[in-house]
Amino acid sequence: MKLSVFAILIFFVSACKKDKSPTEVVIEYPIYMADQFEVALDTVNLSEYIIRESFAFPMDFESELAKQGASKKSIKSARLLFLKLQVLDYAYPDSVKYCNFKDLNEMYMDIKYDGIGQDLIAFKSFIPDTRTKILNLDIADIELKNYFQQESIKMVFKYKKRRQMHNIMPYIIIGRIKIVADPI
Repeated sequence: MKLSVFAILIFFVSACKKDKSPTEVVIEYPIYMADQFEVALDTVNLSEYIIRESFAFPMDFESELAKQGASKKSIKSARLLFLKLQVLDYAYPDSVKYCNFKDLNEMYMDIKYDGIGQDLIAFKSFIPDTRTKILNLDIADIELKNYFQQESIKMVFKYKKRRQMHNIMPYIIIGRIKIVADPI
């Protein structure tokens, strides 16, 4: 009797292991995008928001998904894990004085695609008034699947300045997303 119970348990355990075939592909994909704040052109009052729309960023990670046996169409979920902005200050002789985030008071970053809409993805409410070359943003909890299935997306920045700024400020966007997709 004990032997037959043991055999039945082994059968169920082995059957459960067989059912655990892969059902999804998970990829953590780094994002590196370059852009710039054209602060010399900003003439709005310090109390008003400045809104800037980026150029279109390509969503070209199809080959990375293909390595895992998935495609853009099979994406079930895409979530932002972290996002930061980093100033590229090597291009300006006065970069020590001007190329940093201390002149910004707050910033909001949206993702946008015509036909889908625009959603807040990250923000920083209180940027310190000290020399800051890297700005780690707070992440909004939002599903990005529909955006990451497109050919390209745009970013929309909405920010308030603490004081007037004197140059353009080139920066890169560094982030990590988690994409969950069904294998094809």
